[in-house]
This record gives sequence, structure tokens and C-alpha cells, in this order.
Amino acid sequence: MSGESPRPVEELATRADAIMAAAAQAAAPLRLMGGVAIRLRATDLGGIDPMRREYHDIDFVGRLRDVRRLDAVITELGYEPDRAVNAQFGTVRRVYYHPDNFHVDLFFERLEFCHTIELDGRLELVPRTTSPTDLLLQKLQIVERNEKDLIDVYWLLLNHELSHSDPAQLELDYLTRLMSADWGLHTTTTDFLLQAREHLGLVGVSSSAGARLEQRLDQLLATFAEAPKSMRWRVRERIGRRLRWYRIVEEVL
Repeated sequence: MSGESPRPVEELATRADAIMAAAAQAAAPLRLMGGVAIRLRATDLGGIDPMRREYHDIDFVGRLRDVRRLDAVITELGYEPDRAVNAQFGTVRRVYYHPDNFHVDLFFERLEFCHTIELDGRLELVPRTTSPTDLLLQKLQIVERNEKDLIDVYWLLLNHELSHSDPAQLELDYLTRLMSADWGLHTTTTDFLLQAREHLGLVGVSSSAGARLEQRLDQLLATFAEAPKSMRWRVRERIGRRLRWYRIVEEVL
């Protein structure tokens, strides 16, 4: 949001934990996502200066059936709801402002940005944050990406193995199923991974971390490219890039 200054990630993490604790007491579980969640999962920064990545807000995902309880929890903690946004988009996304000049975004069961990322049934796979796989998907679906998005992907790949189905790691089987069913998501993801590979030398990645990242980026690219594709995928491939395959995400505020 415009006018908000960067916040220390430790401060936002503490604020996030307070909201999640209150939500758990109200039997309305939340999970942290976005940049703060990724930074909390990254013990190995790969030589990247953490000051290159700024943080301005807290992102959560919850269950739509808990919306009233979550609204009460967050407002009772001193956050002011954005009534215009919440009235218009409230079953998809809600926004709350804190007097200390930052905000909370709350999403329900799916992310609808350049592509739709379904989160129904995946909320509580790991403690505190959404799963590493869902954090990665949140980034890979971005078309107009910037350095912070690249850094987030580097940190996810450095700190999580490519596993077949372990929700605490990166679930390669699940990712491959999504890419093989949706030509548009596959295309955006491939573009992102190729750009991430090209920019490794521009963000201060150490040589050892860079080698690991190259290996994991190449493995993702090869796996997604070689996997059998659905009929829907192949039909859409024939149209290719002549027709836009993603949503244009406009800033609400």
C-alpha cells in the first residue's frame, strides 16, 4: 500500500504470531504466507544481503467459513478494517490497517492473481506458514516479477529439498500435476524459473549457493517440461502466446 514504510521482518513476524495465536483460540486457524513467511523459513540466505528484501505487510490465508471470527480477532487486536475493500472483495481478500502504518492482507482458500492457486485442504500441512510448495506457487504465478520475488524463490529453493510428496519440503509431484494440467501456469512458471536462473549473479548469491540453485532450477524446468500433459494443456498450447494466458493484476489500493 502507498505510504507505508518498510518494517523489520522480526517485528512483522511477532505481530503475525500474535494474530495467529488469537485466531487459534477462536478456532479459526490462520497460516502466514508471502515474503515474511518465506523469510521465516530461510535459515540459509545463500550470501544474499537480507537488506535487499524489504517487508511492508503481513499476508495470511484462512478458511472462508471462519470469516466472522477472523474479522473479530483482527479488529480486537487494534487493526482497522478497510471497509470499501472488504465489502467489495471480502469473500476473497480482506485488508486491515494497523496504526503503526502497515497492513494485513487476509485471503481465503485460494489466491487469485495472475493465476489461481487453490489452497483448500492445504491450510494446515505445516505449522505457522503455508507449505513451502504453496509459498513457491504464490511466487511462480507472478508475471510482472521483480527482485524481491526472485530473492524469495532463491530462499525457498535453498532451504527446501525437491521431494516427491513431503509437505515440509517442495512437493515435486504436486507441482508437476499442476503444470501438466494448465498450459498458462506452466508457461508463467517456466518464464519465472528461466529468469531466476539468468539473474543468479545479480543478487549476491555465493558460489556454493548458486550451484545448488542452478541444479534445483534446472531440475524443476526439466521435470515440468518432460511430464505428460493433459489434453486441455495441449489444446491451449496450440494457441500459444498469441492470446494472453494470465490475468492482469491491478492494485486495489
